[in-house]
Amino acid sequence: MVRTAVPLISGAVLAFATAFAAAAAAPPPVVSASTVTISGPGIGGATKTISLPFMNNYAGKGDWYVTSNDAHAAFFVADQSPFAAAGNSTHATVDLLLNGTGKTFLITPDSSHPSVHKTDLAFDVIVGDGRSGLKFSTVDPGDQVTVTVTKMDMLSFEATFSGTLTEVGMMERNGHESHRVKVSGSISLHRASAPAPINAGNWVDCDPIVHDWLNQAQDRASSDCEVKFDHHLQVALNAAFTPMENALTASQWMIVNKPDPNVLFLSAPRGSEKEPFHGQGFKLTMAVNPNSAQGQQAMAAANTPDPLMVKMMELLKAGKYAEAQELQKQLDAKQKSAPPPPSSRFTVQVSINFSGREFINFHGAFSTSALSGGGTVLYLPAMQGLGGGSGGDPGTWVLLGSWSQPTATHLDGETTKVTTKAQMNPSAPRLSIQNIAVYFNCDQALATKAIQQINWSQLRALMAQ
Repeated sequence: MVRTAVPLISGAVLAFATAFAAAAAAPPPVVSASTVTISGPGIGGATKTISLPFMNNYAGKGDWYVTSNDAHAAFFVADQSPFAAAGNSTHATVDLLLNGTGKTFLITPDSSHPSVHKTDLAFDVIVGDGRSGLKFSTVDPGDQVTVTVTKMDMLSFEATFSGTLTEVGMMERNGHESHRVKVSGSISLHRASAPAPINAGNWVDCDPIVHDWLNQAQDRASSDCEVKFDHHLQVALNAAFTPMENALTASQWMIVNKPDPNVLFLSAPRGSEKEPFHGQGFKLTMAVNPNSAQGQQAMAAANTPDPLMVKMMELLKAGKYAEAQELQKQLDAKQKSAPPPPSSRFTVQVSINFSGREFINFHGAFSTSALSGGGTVLYLPAMQGLGGGSGGDPGTWVLLGSWSQPTATHLDGETTKVTTKAQMNPSAPRLSIQNIAVYFNCDQALATKAIQQINWSQLRALMAQ
């Protein structure tokens, strides 16, 4: 028999949880009177009954909630805090994930494939010796745990459980019976007050409170109002850019990646409810059809090396490094002064409600012009990509809303930092649009053509709502 001893809590998890717990507002303390009994060949034929007085109720981690039509629980209980002392781990942990308003939950290997619930149903037990432990779950056919919820409100969670589990990660193909255990016990959690509700902003016919079914995750769940407001934005953005898509696809372009307005905004960064709403944004990518005449020309141009580059490589092969270096200077100067080639691929990205924008422009001067109907068009000839990098490409921005006149600050060489600030109204509803920034990652001529086809009135209407 081969058993794999696994650490209950890693050092990285310990550091993250400790830092997160210190930074986040502490929720009301939870008193746990939970127990687990585990027996069978999976733990050598022994029977252990262990009290579980600890529950991971630090912010953003273990919790449960109940509404008129929904309920969710995601937490673990243990015999002690896994973070109590370095090298001193737990002897037993029960990790529970329930979703739905039912009273009785049957958890099996198929429970990891929910059809209507937000999350899986899951039940795990870890049994250890204070240093390492074995994890048991519903991993084999026949494994199942029944969890019966006897009380669940915002102050109390009470349930009983019983069933059979199999060790996770065993090495043998057969003989799994020797890795099984029986478990039973109860979970009893109580707190004197409910956690303070998180209000993420109101909109139309929706619940503004965050009911966090993503506990024990990096992000929090979106509120019902956030989901509905972002969907409203996605539908409007899709409609505004459809004329541009149609015009370009009729002239040798094709869509590479297009946002689906039916993909809902289900998670948000923790703490984002304190900032203006940004949502999931909008990103559309298009490319020249490679089979079109324009596509063939672009391919031919890409496959034709610059004569100076060819000569420089010949000099390097001949060991004439000084001459090659001089030629490199000529090549750099030529590339810097030459107009950028026509783009064969471009991306349009939309962001909302940002208080300002800063751009690194490696050479050349930025320019601005007025957008018909209201707005500013900002062009940067050699803009650093949004993801960083040392190379610059043409970039065009359309700024809708109240933005300051862009200004440039010299950094070094020919590099400048171009800055523009947005005037934000701190009393505006969080779920509203104060400004919109649209980025075109392509040559200026193509950006101009695209801008002419977009329904800007539809975007301005979002800010007027």
